[in-house]
Amino acid sequence: MDRVLVVDDNLSIQKLLSVNLQARGYAVDVAGSGEEALRLFKEGAYDLVILDLILPGLSGIDVCALMRQLSDIPIVVLSAREDEELKVHALDTGADDYVTKPFSPKELLARVRAVMRRAKPDTATKLPEIHIKELTVDLQGRRAFVGGVDMHLTRTEFALLAELAHNQEAVLTHEALLVNIWGPEYRDSNHYLHVYLGRIRKKLGPELDSLLETVPGVGYILHSAPE
Repeated sequence: MDRVLVVDDNLSIQKLLSVNLQARGYAVDVAGSGEEALRLFKEGAYDLVILDLILPGLSGIDVCALMRQLSDIPIVVLSAREDEELKVHALDTGADDYVTKPFSPKELLARVRAVMRRAKPDTATKLPEIHIKELTVDLQGRRAFVGGVDMHLTRTEFALLAELAHNQEAVLTHEALLVNIWGPEYRDSNHYLHVYLGRIRKKLGPELDSLLETVPGVGYILHSAPE
């Protein structure tokens, strides 16, 4: 049974999420503050966190950043409709997705299924490792290394890099990447690619970031060697 930590100071939202998640087979714990969330997170083994960005005390952004330092599990953040910059900041900090308040349980559960699907290992993988210059993509271990040093990718970052590595020298369109990594409901969410590929570039470092090329208006390509 997958375990979910729900972090929100609104008791109604806590109850709404808990009832709907439990009805679909998830085990749920709730926290009403960032501090309580971090305590539970460190004590328990969770498979997913649903995190409100506006919390009393420690902010949701700070909680997201601290959780991301400890684990690569999926984090879905909740944010009001007008907080667009905050949502982008959350993605930059390491969140895997966001849901805008007010939301329907159906929408939230669809996002949960999508991030959980991305987090599962690819049992059909045929190649244990892909090597491109100093970059090693370990498909079985779901880790990537530059010069032997772990890139510390989140699960979504790894899935995106692995998809590009599987298709070296091929231009993968925005839509193809979004559908293959996030799901068909994300086909128009190009901003996800901008945020995540920006993070991957930083982790590749200045010596290897030229492996990843942006094809304006089309998509991205991972080269076998820097141009």
